[in-house]
Amino acid sequence: MIGLLVACGMLAGLGAALMVRGSIAVPVRLGDALAALERRPVSQEQLSTPQRLRLPLTSGQQRLLQLQGRSAADFWVEKAVWAGAGFFLPLVWMTTNVIMGGAVTPLPLLLSVIGAVLGALFADLRLRSGAAQQRRQATDGLHTFFDLVVLERLANASATQAATNAAAVADSPLFRRISAGLERARMEQTQPWPELRRIADEWKLPELADFADVMQLEEQGAGLVEVLQARVKELRDAHLSAEKTRAQEESESMSLWMTIPALLLGVALLIPALLALTGT
Repeated sequence: MIGLLVACGMLAGLGAALMVRGSIAVPVRLGDALAALERRPVSQEQLSTPQRLRLPLTSGQQRLLQLQGRSAADFWVEKAVWAGAGFFLPLVWMTTNVIMGGAVTPLPLLLSVIGAVLGALFADLRLRSGAAQQRRQATDGLHTFFDLVVLERLANASATQAATNAAAVADSPLFRRISAGLERARMEQTQPWPELRRIADEWKLPELADFADVMQLEEQGAGLVEVLQARVKELRDAHLSAEKTRAQEESESMSLWMTIPALLLGVALLIPALLALTGT
């Protein structure tokens, strides 16, 4: 019993240490602060910590972390927690078995290694499982951003000021990224539209690149407020059509599972008749 309590205490101490480590803010290095002013993808800025630690992180994981507004350090802490849980649970079971008088076998050690690997992979699975929902939320937020820009333009704000004011309304990851890009373009005294196209390429949002093209033409004096409204409406209608198609596909996929109980009930009703016909 004492060994089980010690093991539980070790797990609790490990969890508390990881929580404290995750809550401590990493001080910004001068190189990272200066890199924020350069024209490089934000993913490279966010990866300064794992690069120093030589931890691998794929481009797909970078994009998913950006969509969820998470840092790379947070992702690696989650992987460490799940890997630690998978490693220590078989050892706790072995300790309990030994205390209860069971034999000592090397199987829990093998299970600990397997559990650590599965725990680390489970963090990747959790990251990917919410990718579709996060992308839908980012697309919905993008169309909200379009509507806010149109309202700002109707209030006689300039194209750049309209985009800046609209991006400052919300605190979602996409809005923060757009605000950071517009602020960087303002500090460099350059046009913000190439920055929006860069964000569209990073986040795989082609609608944002189309929006930047229209806004750039309007800022050059084309007077395309009506064209901007029409383009925003087209993008929203296309998004609505895609959402309806996705909902229809999900409804059709659910109908298959709804027919299985009916098929089982029909088989259950036919079996007695078939047995009577065969005389068994």
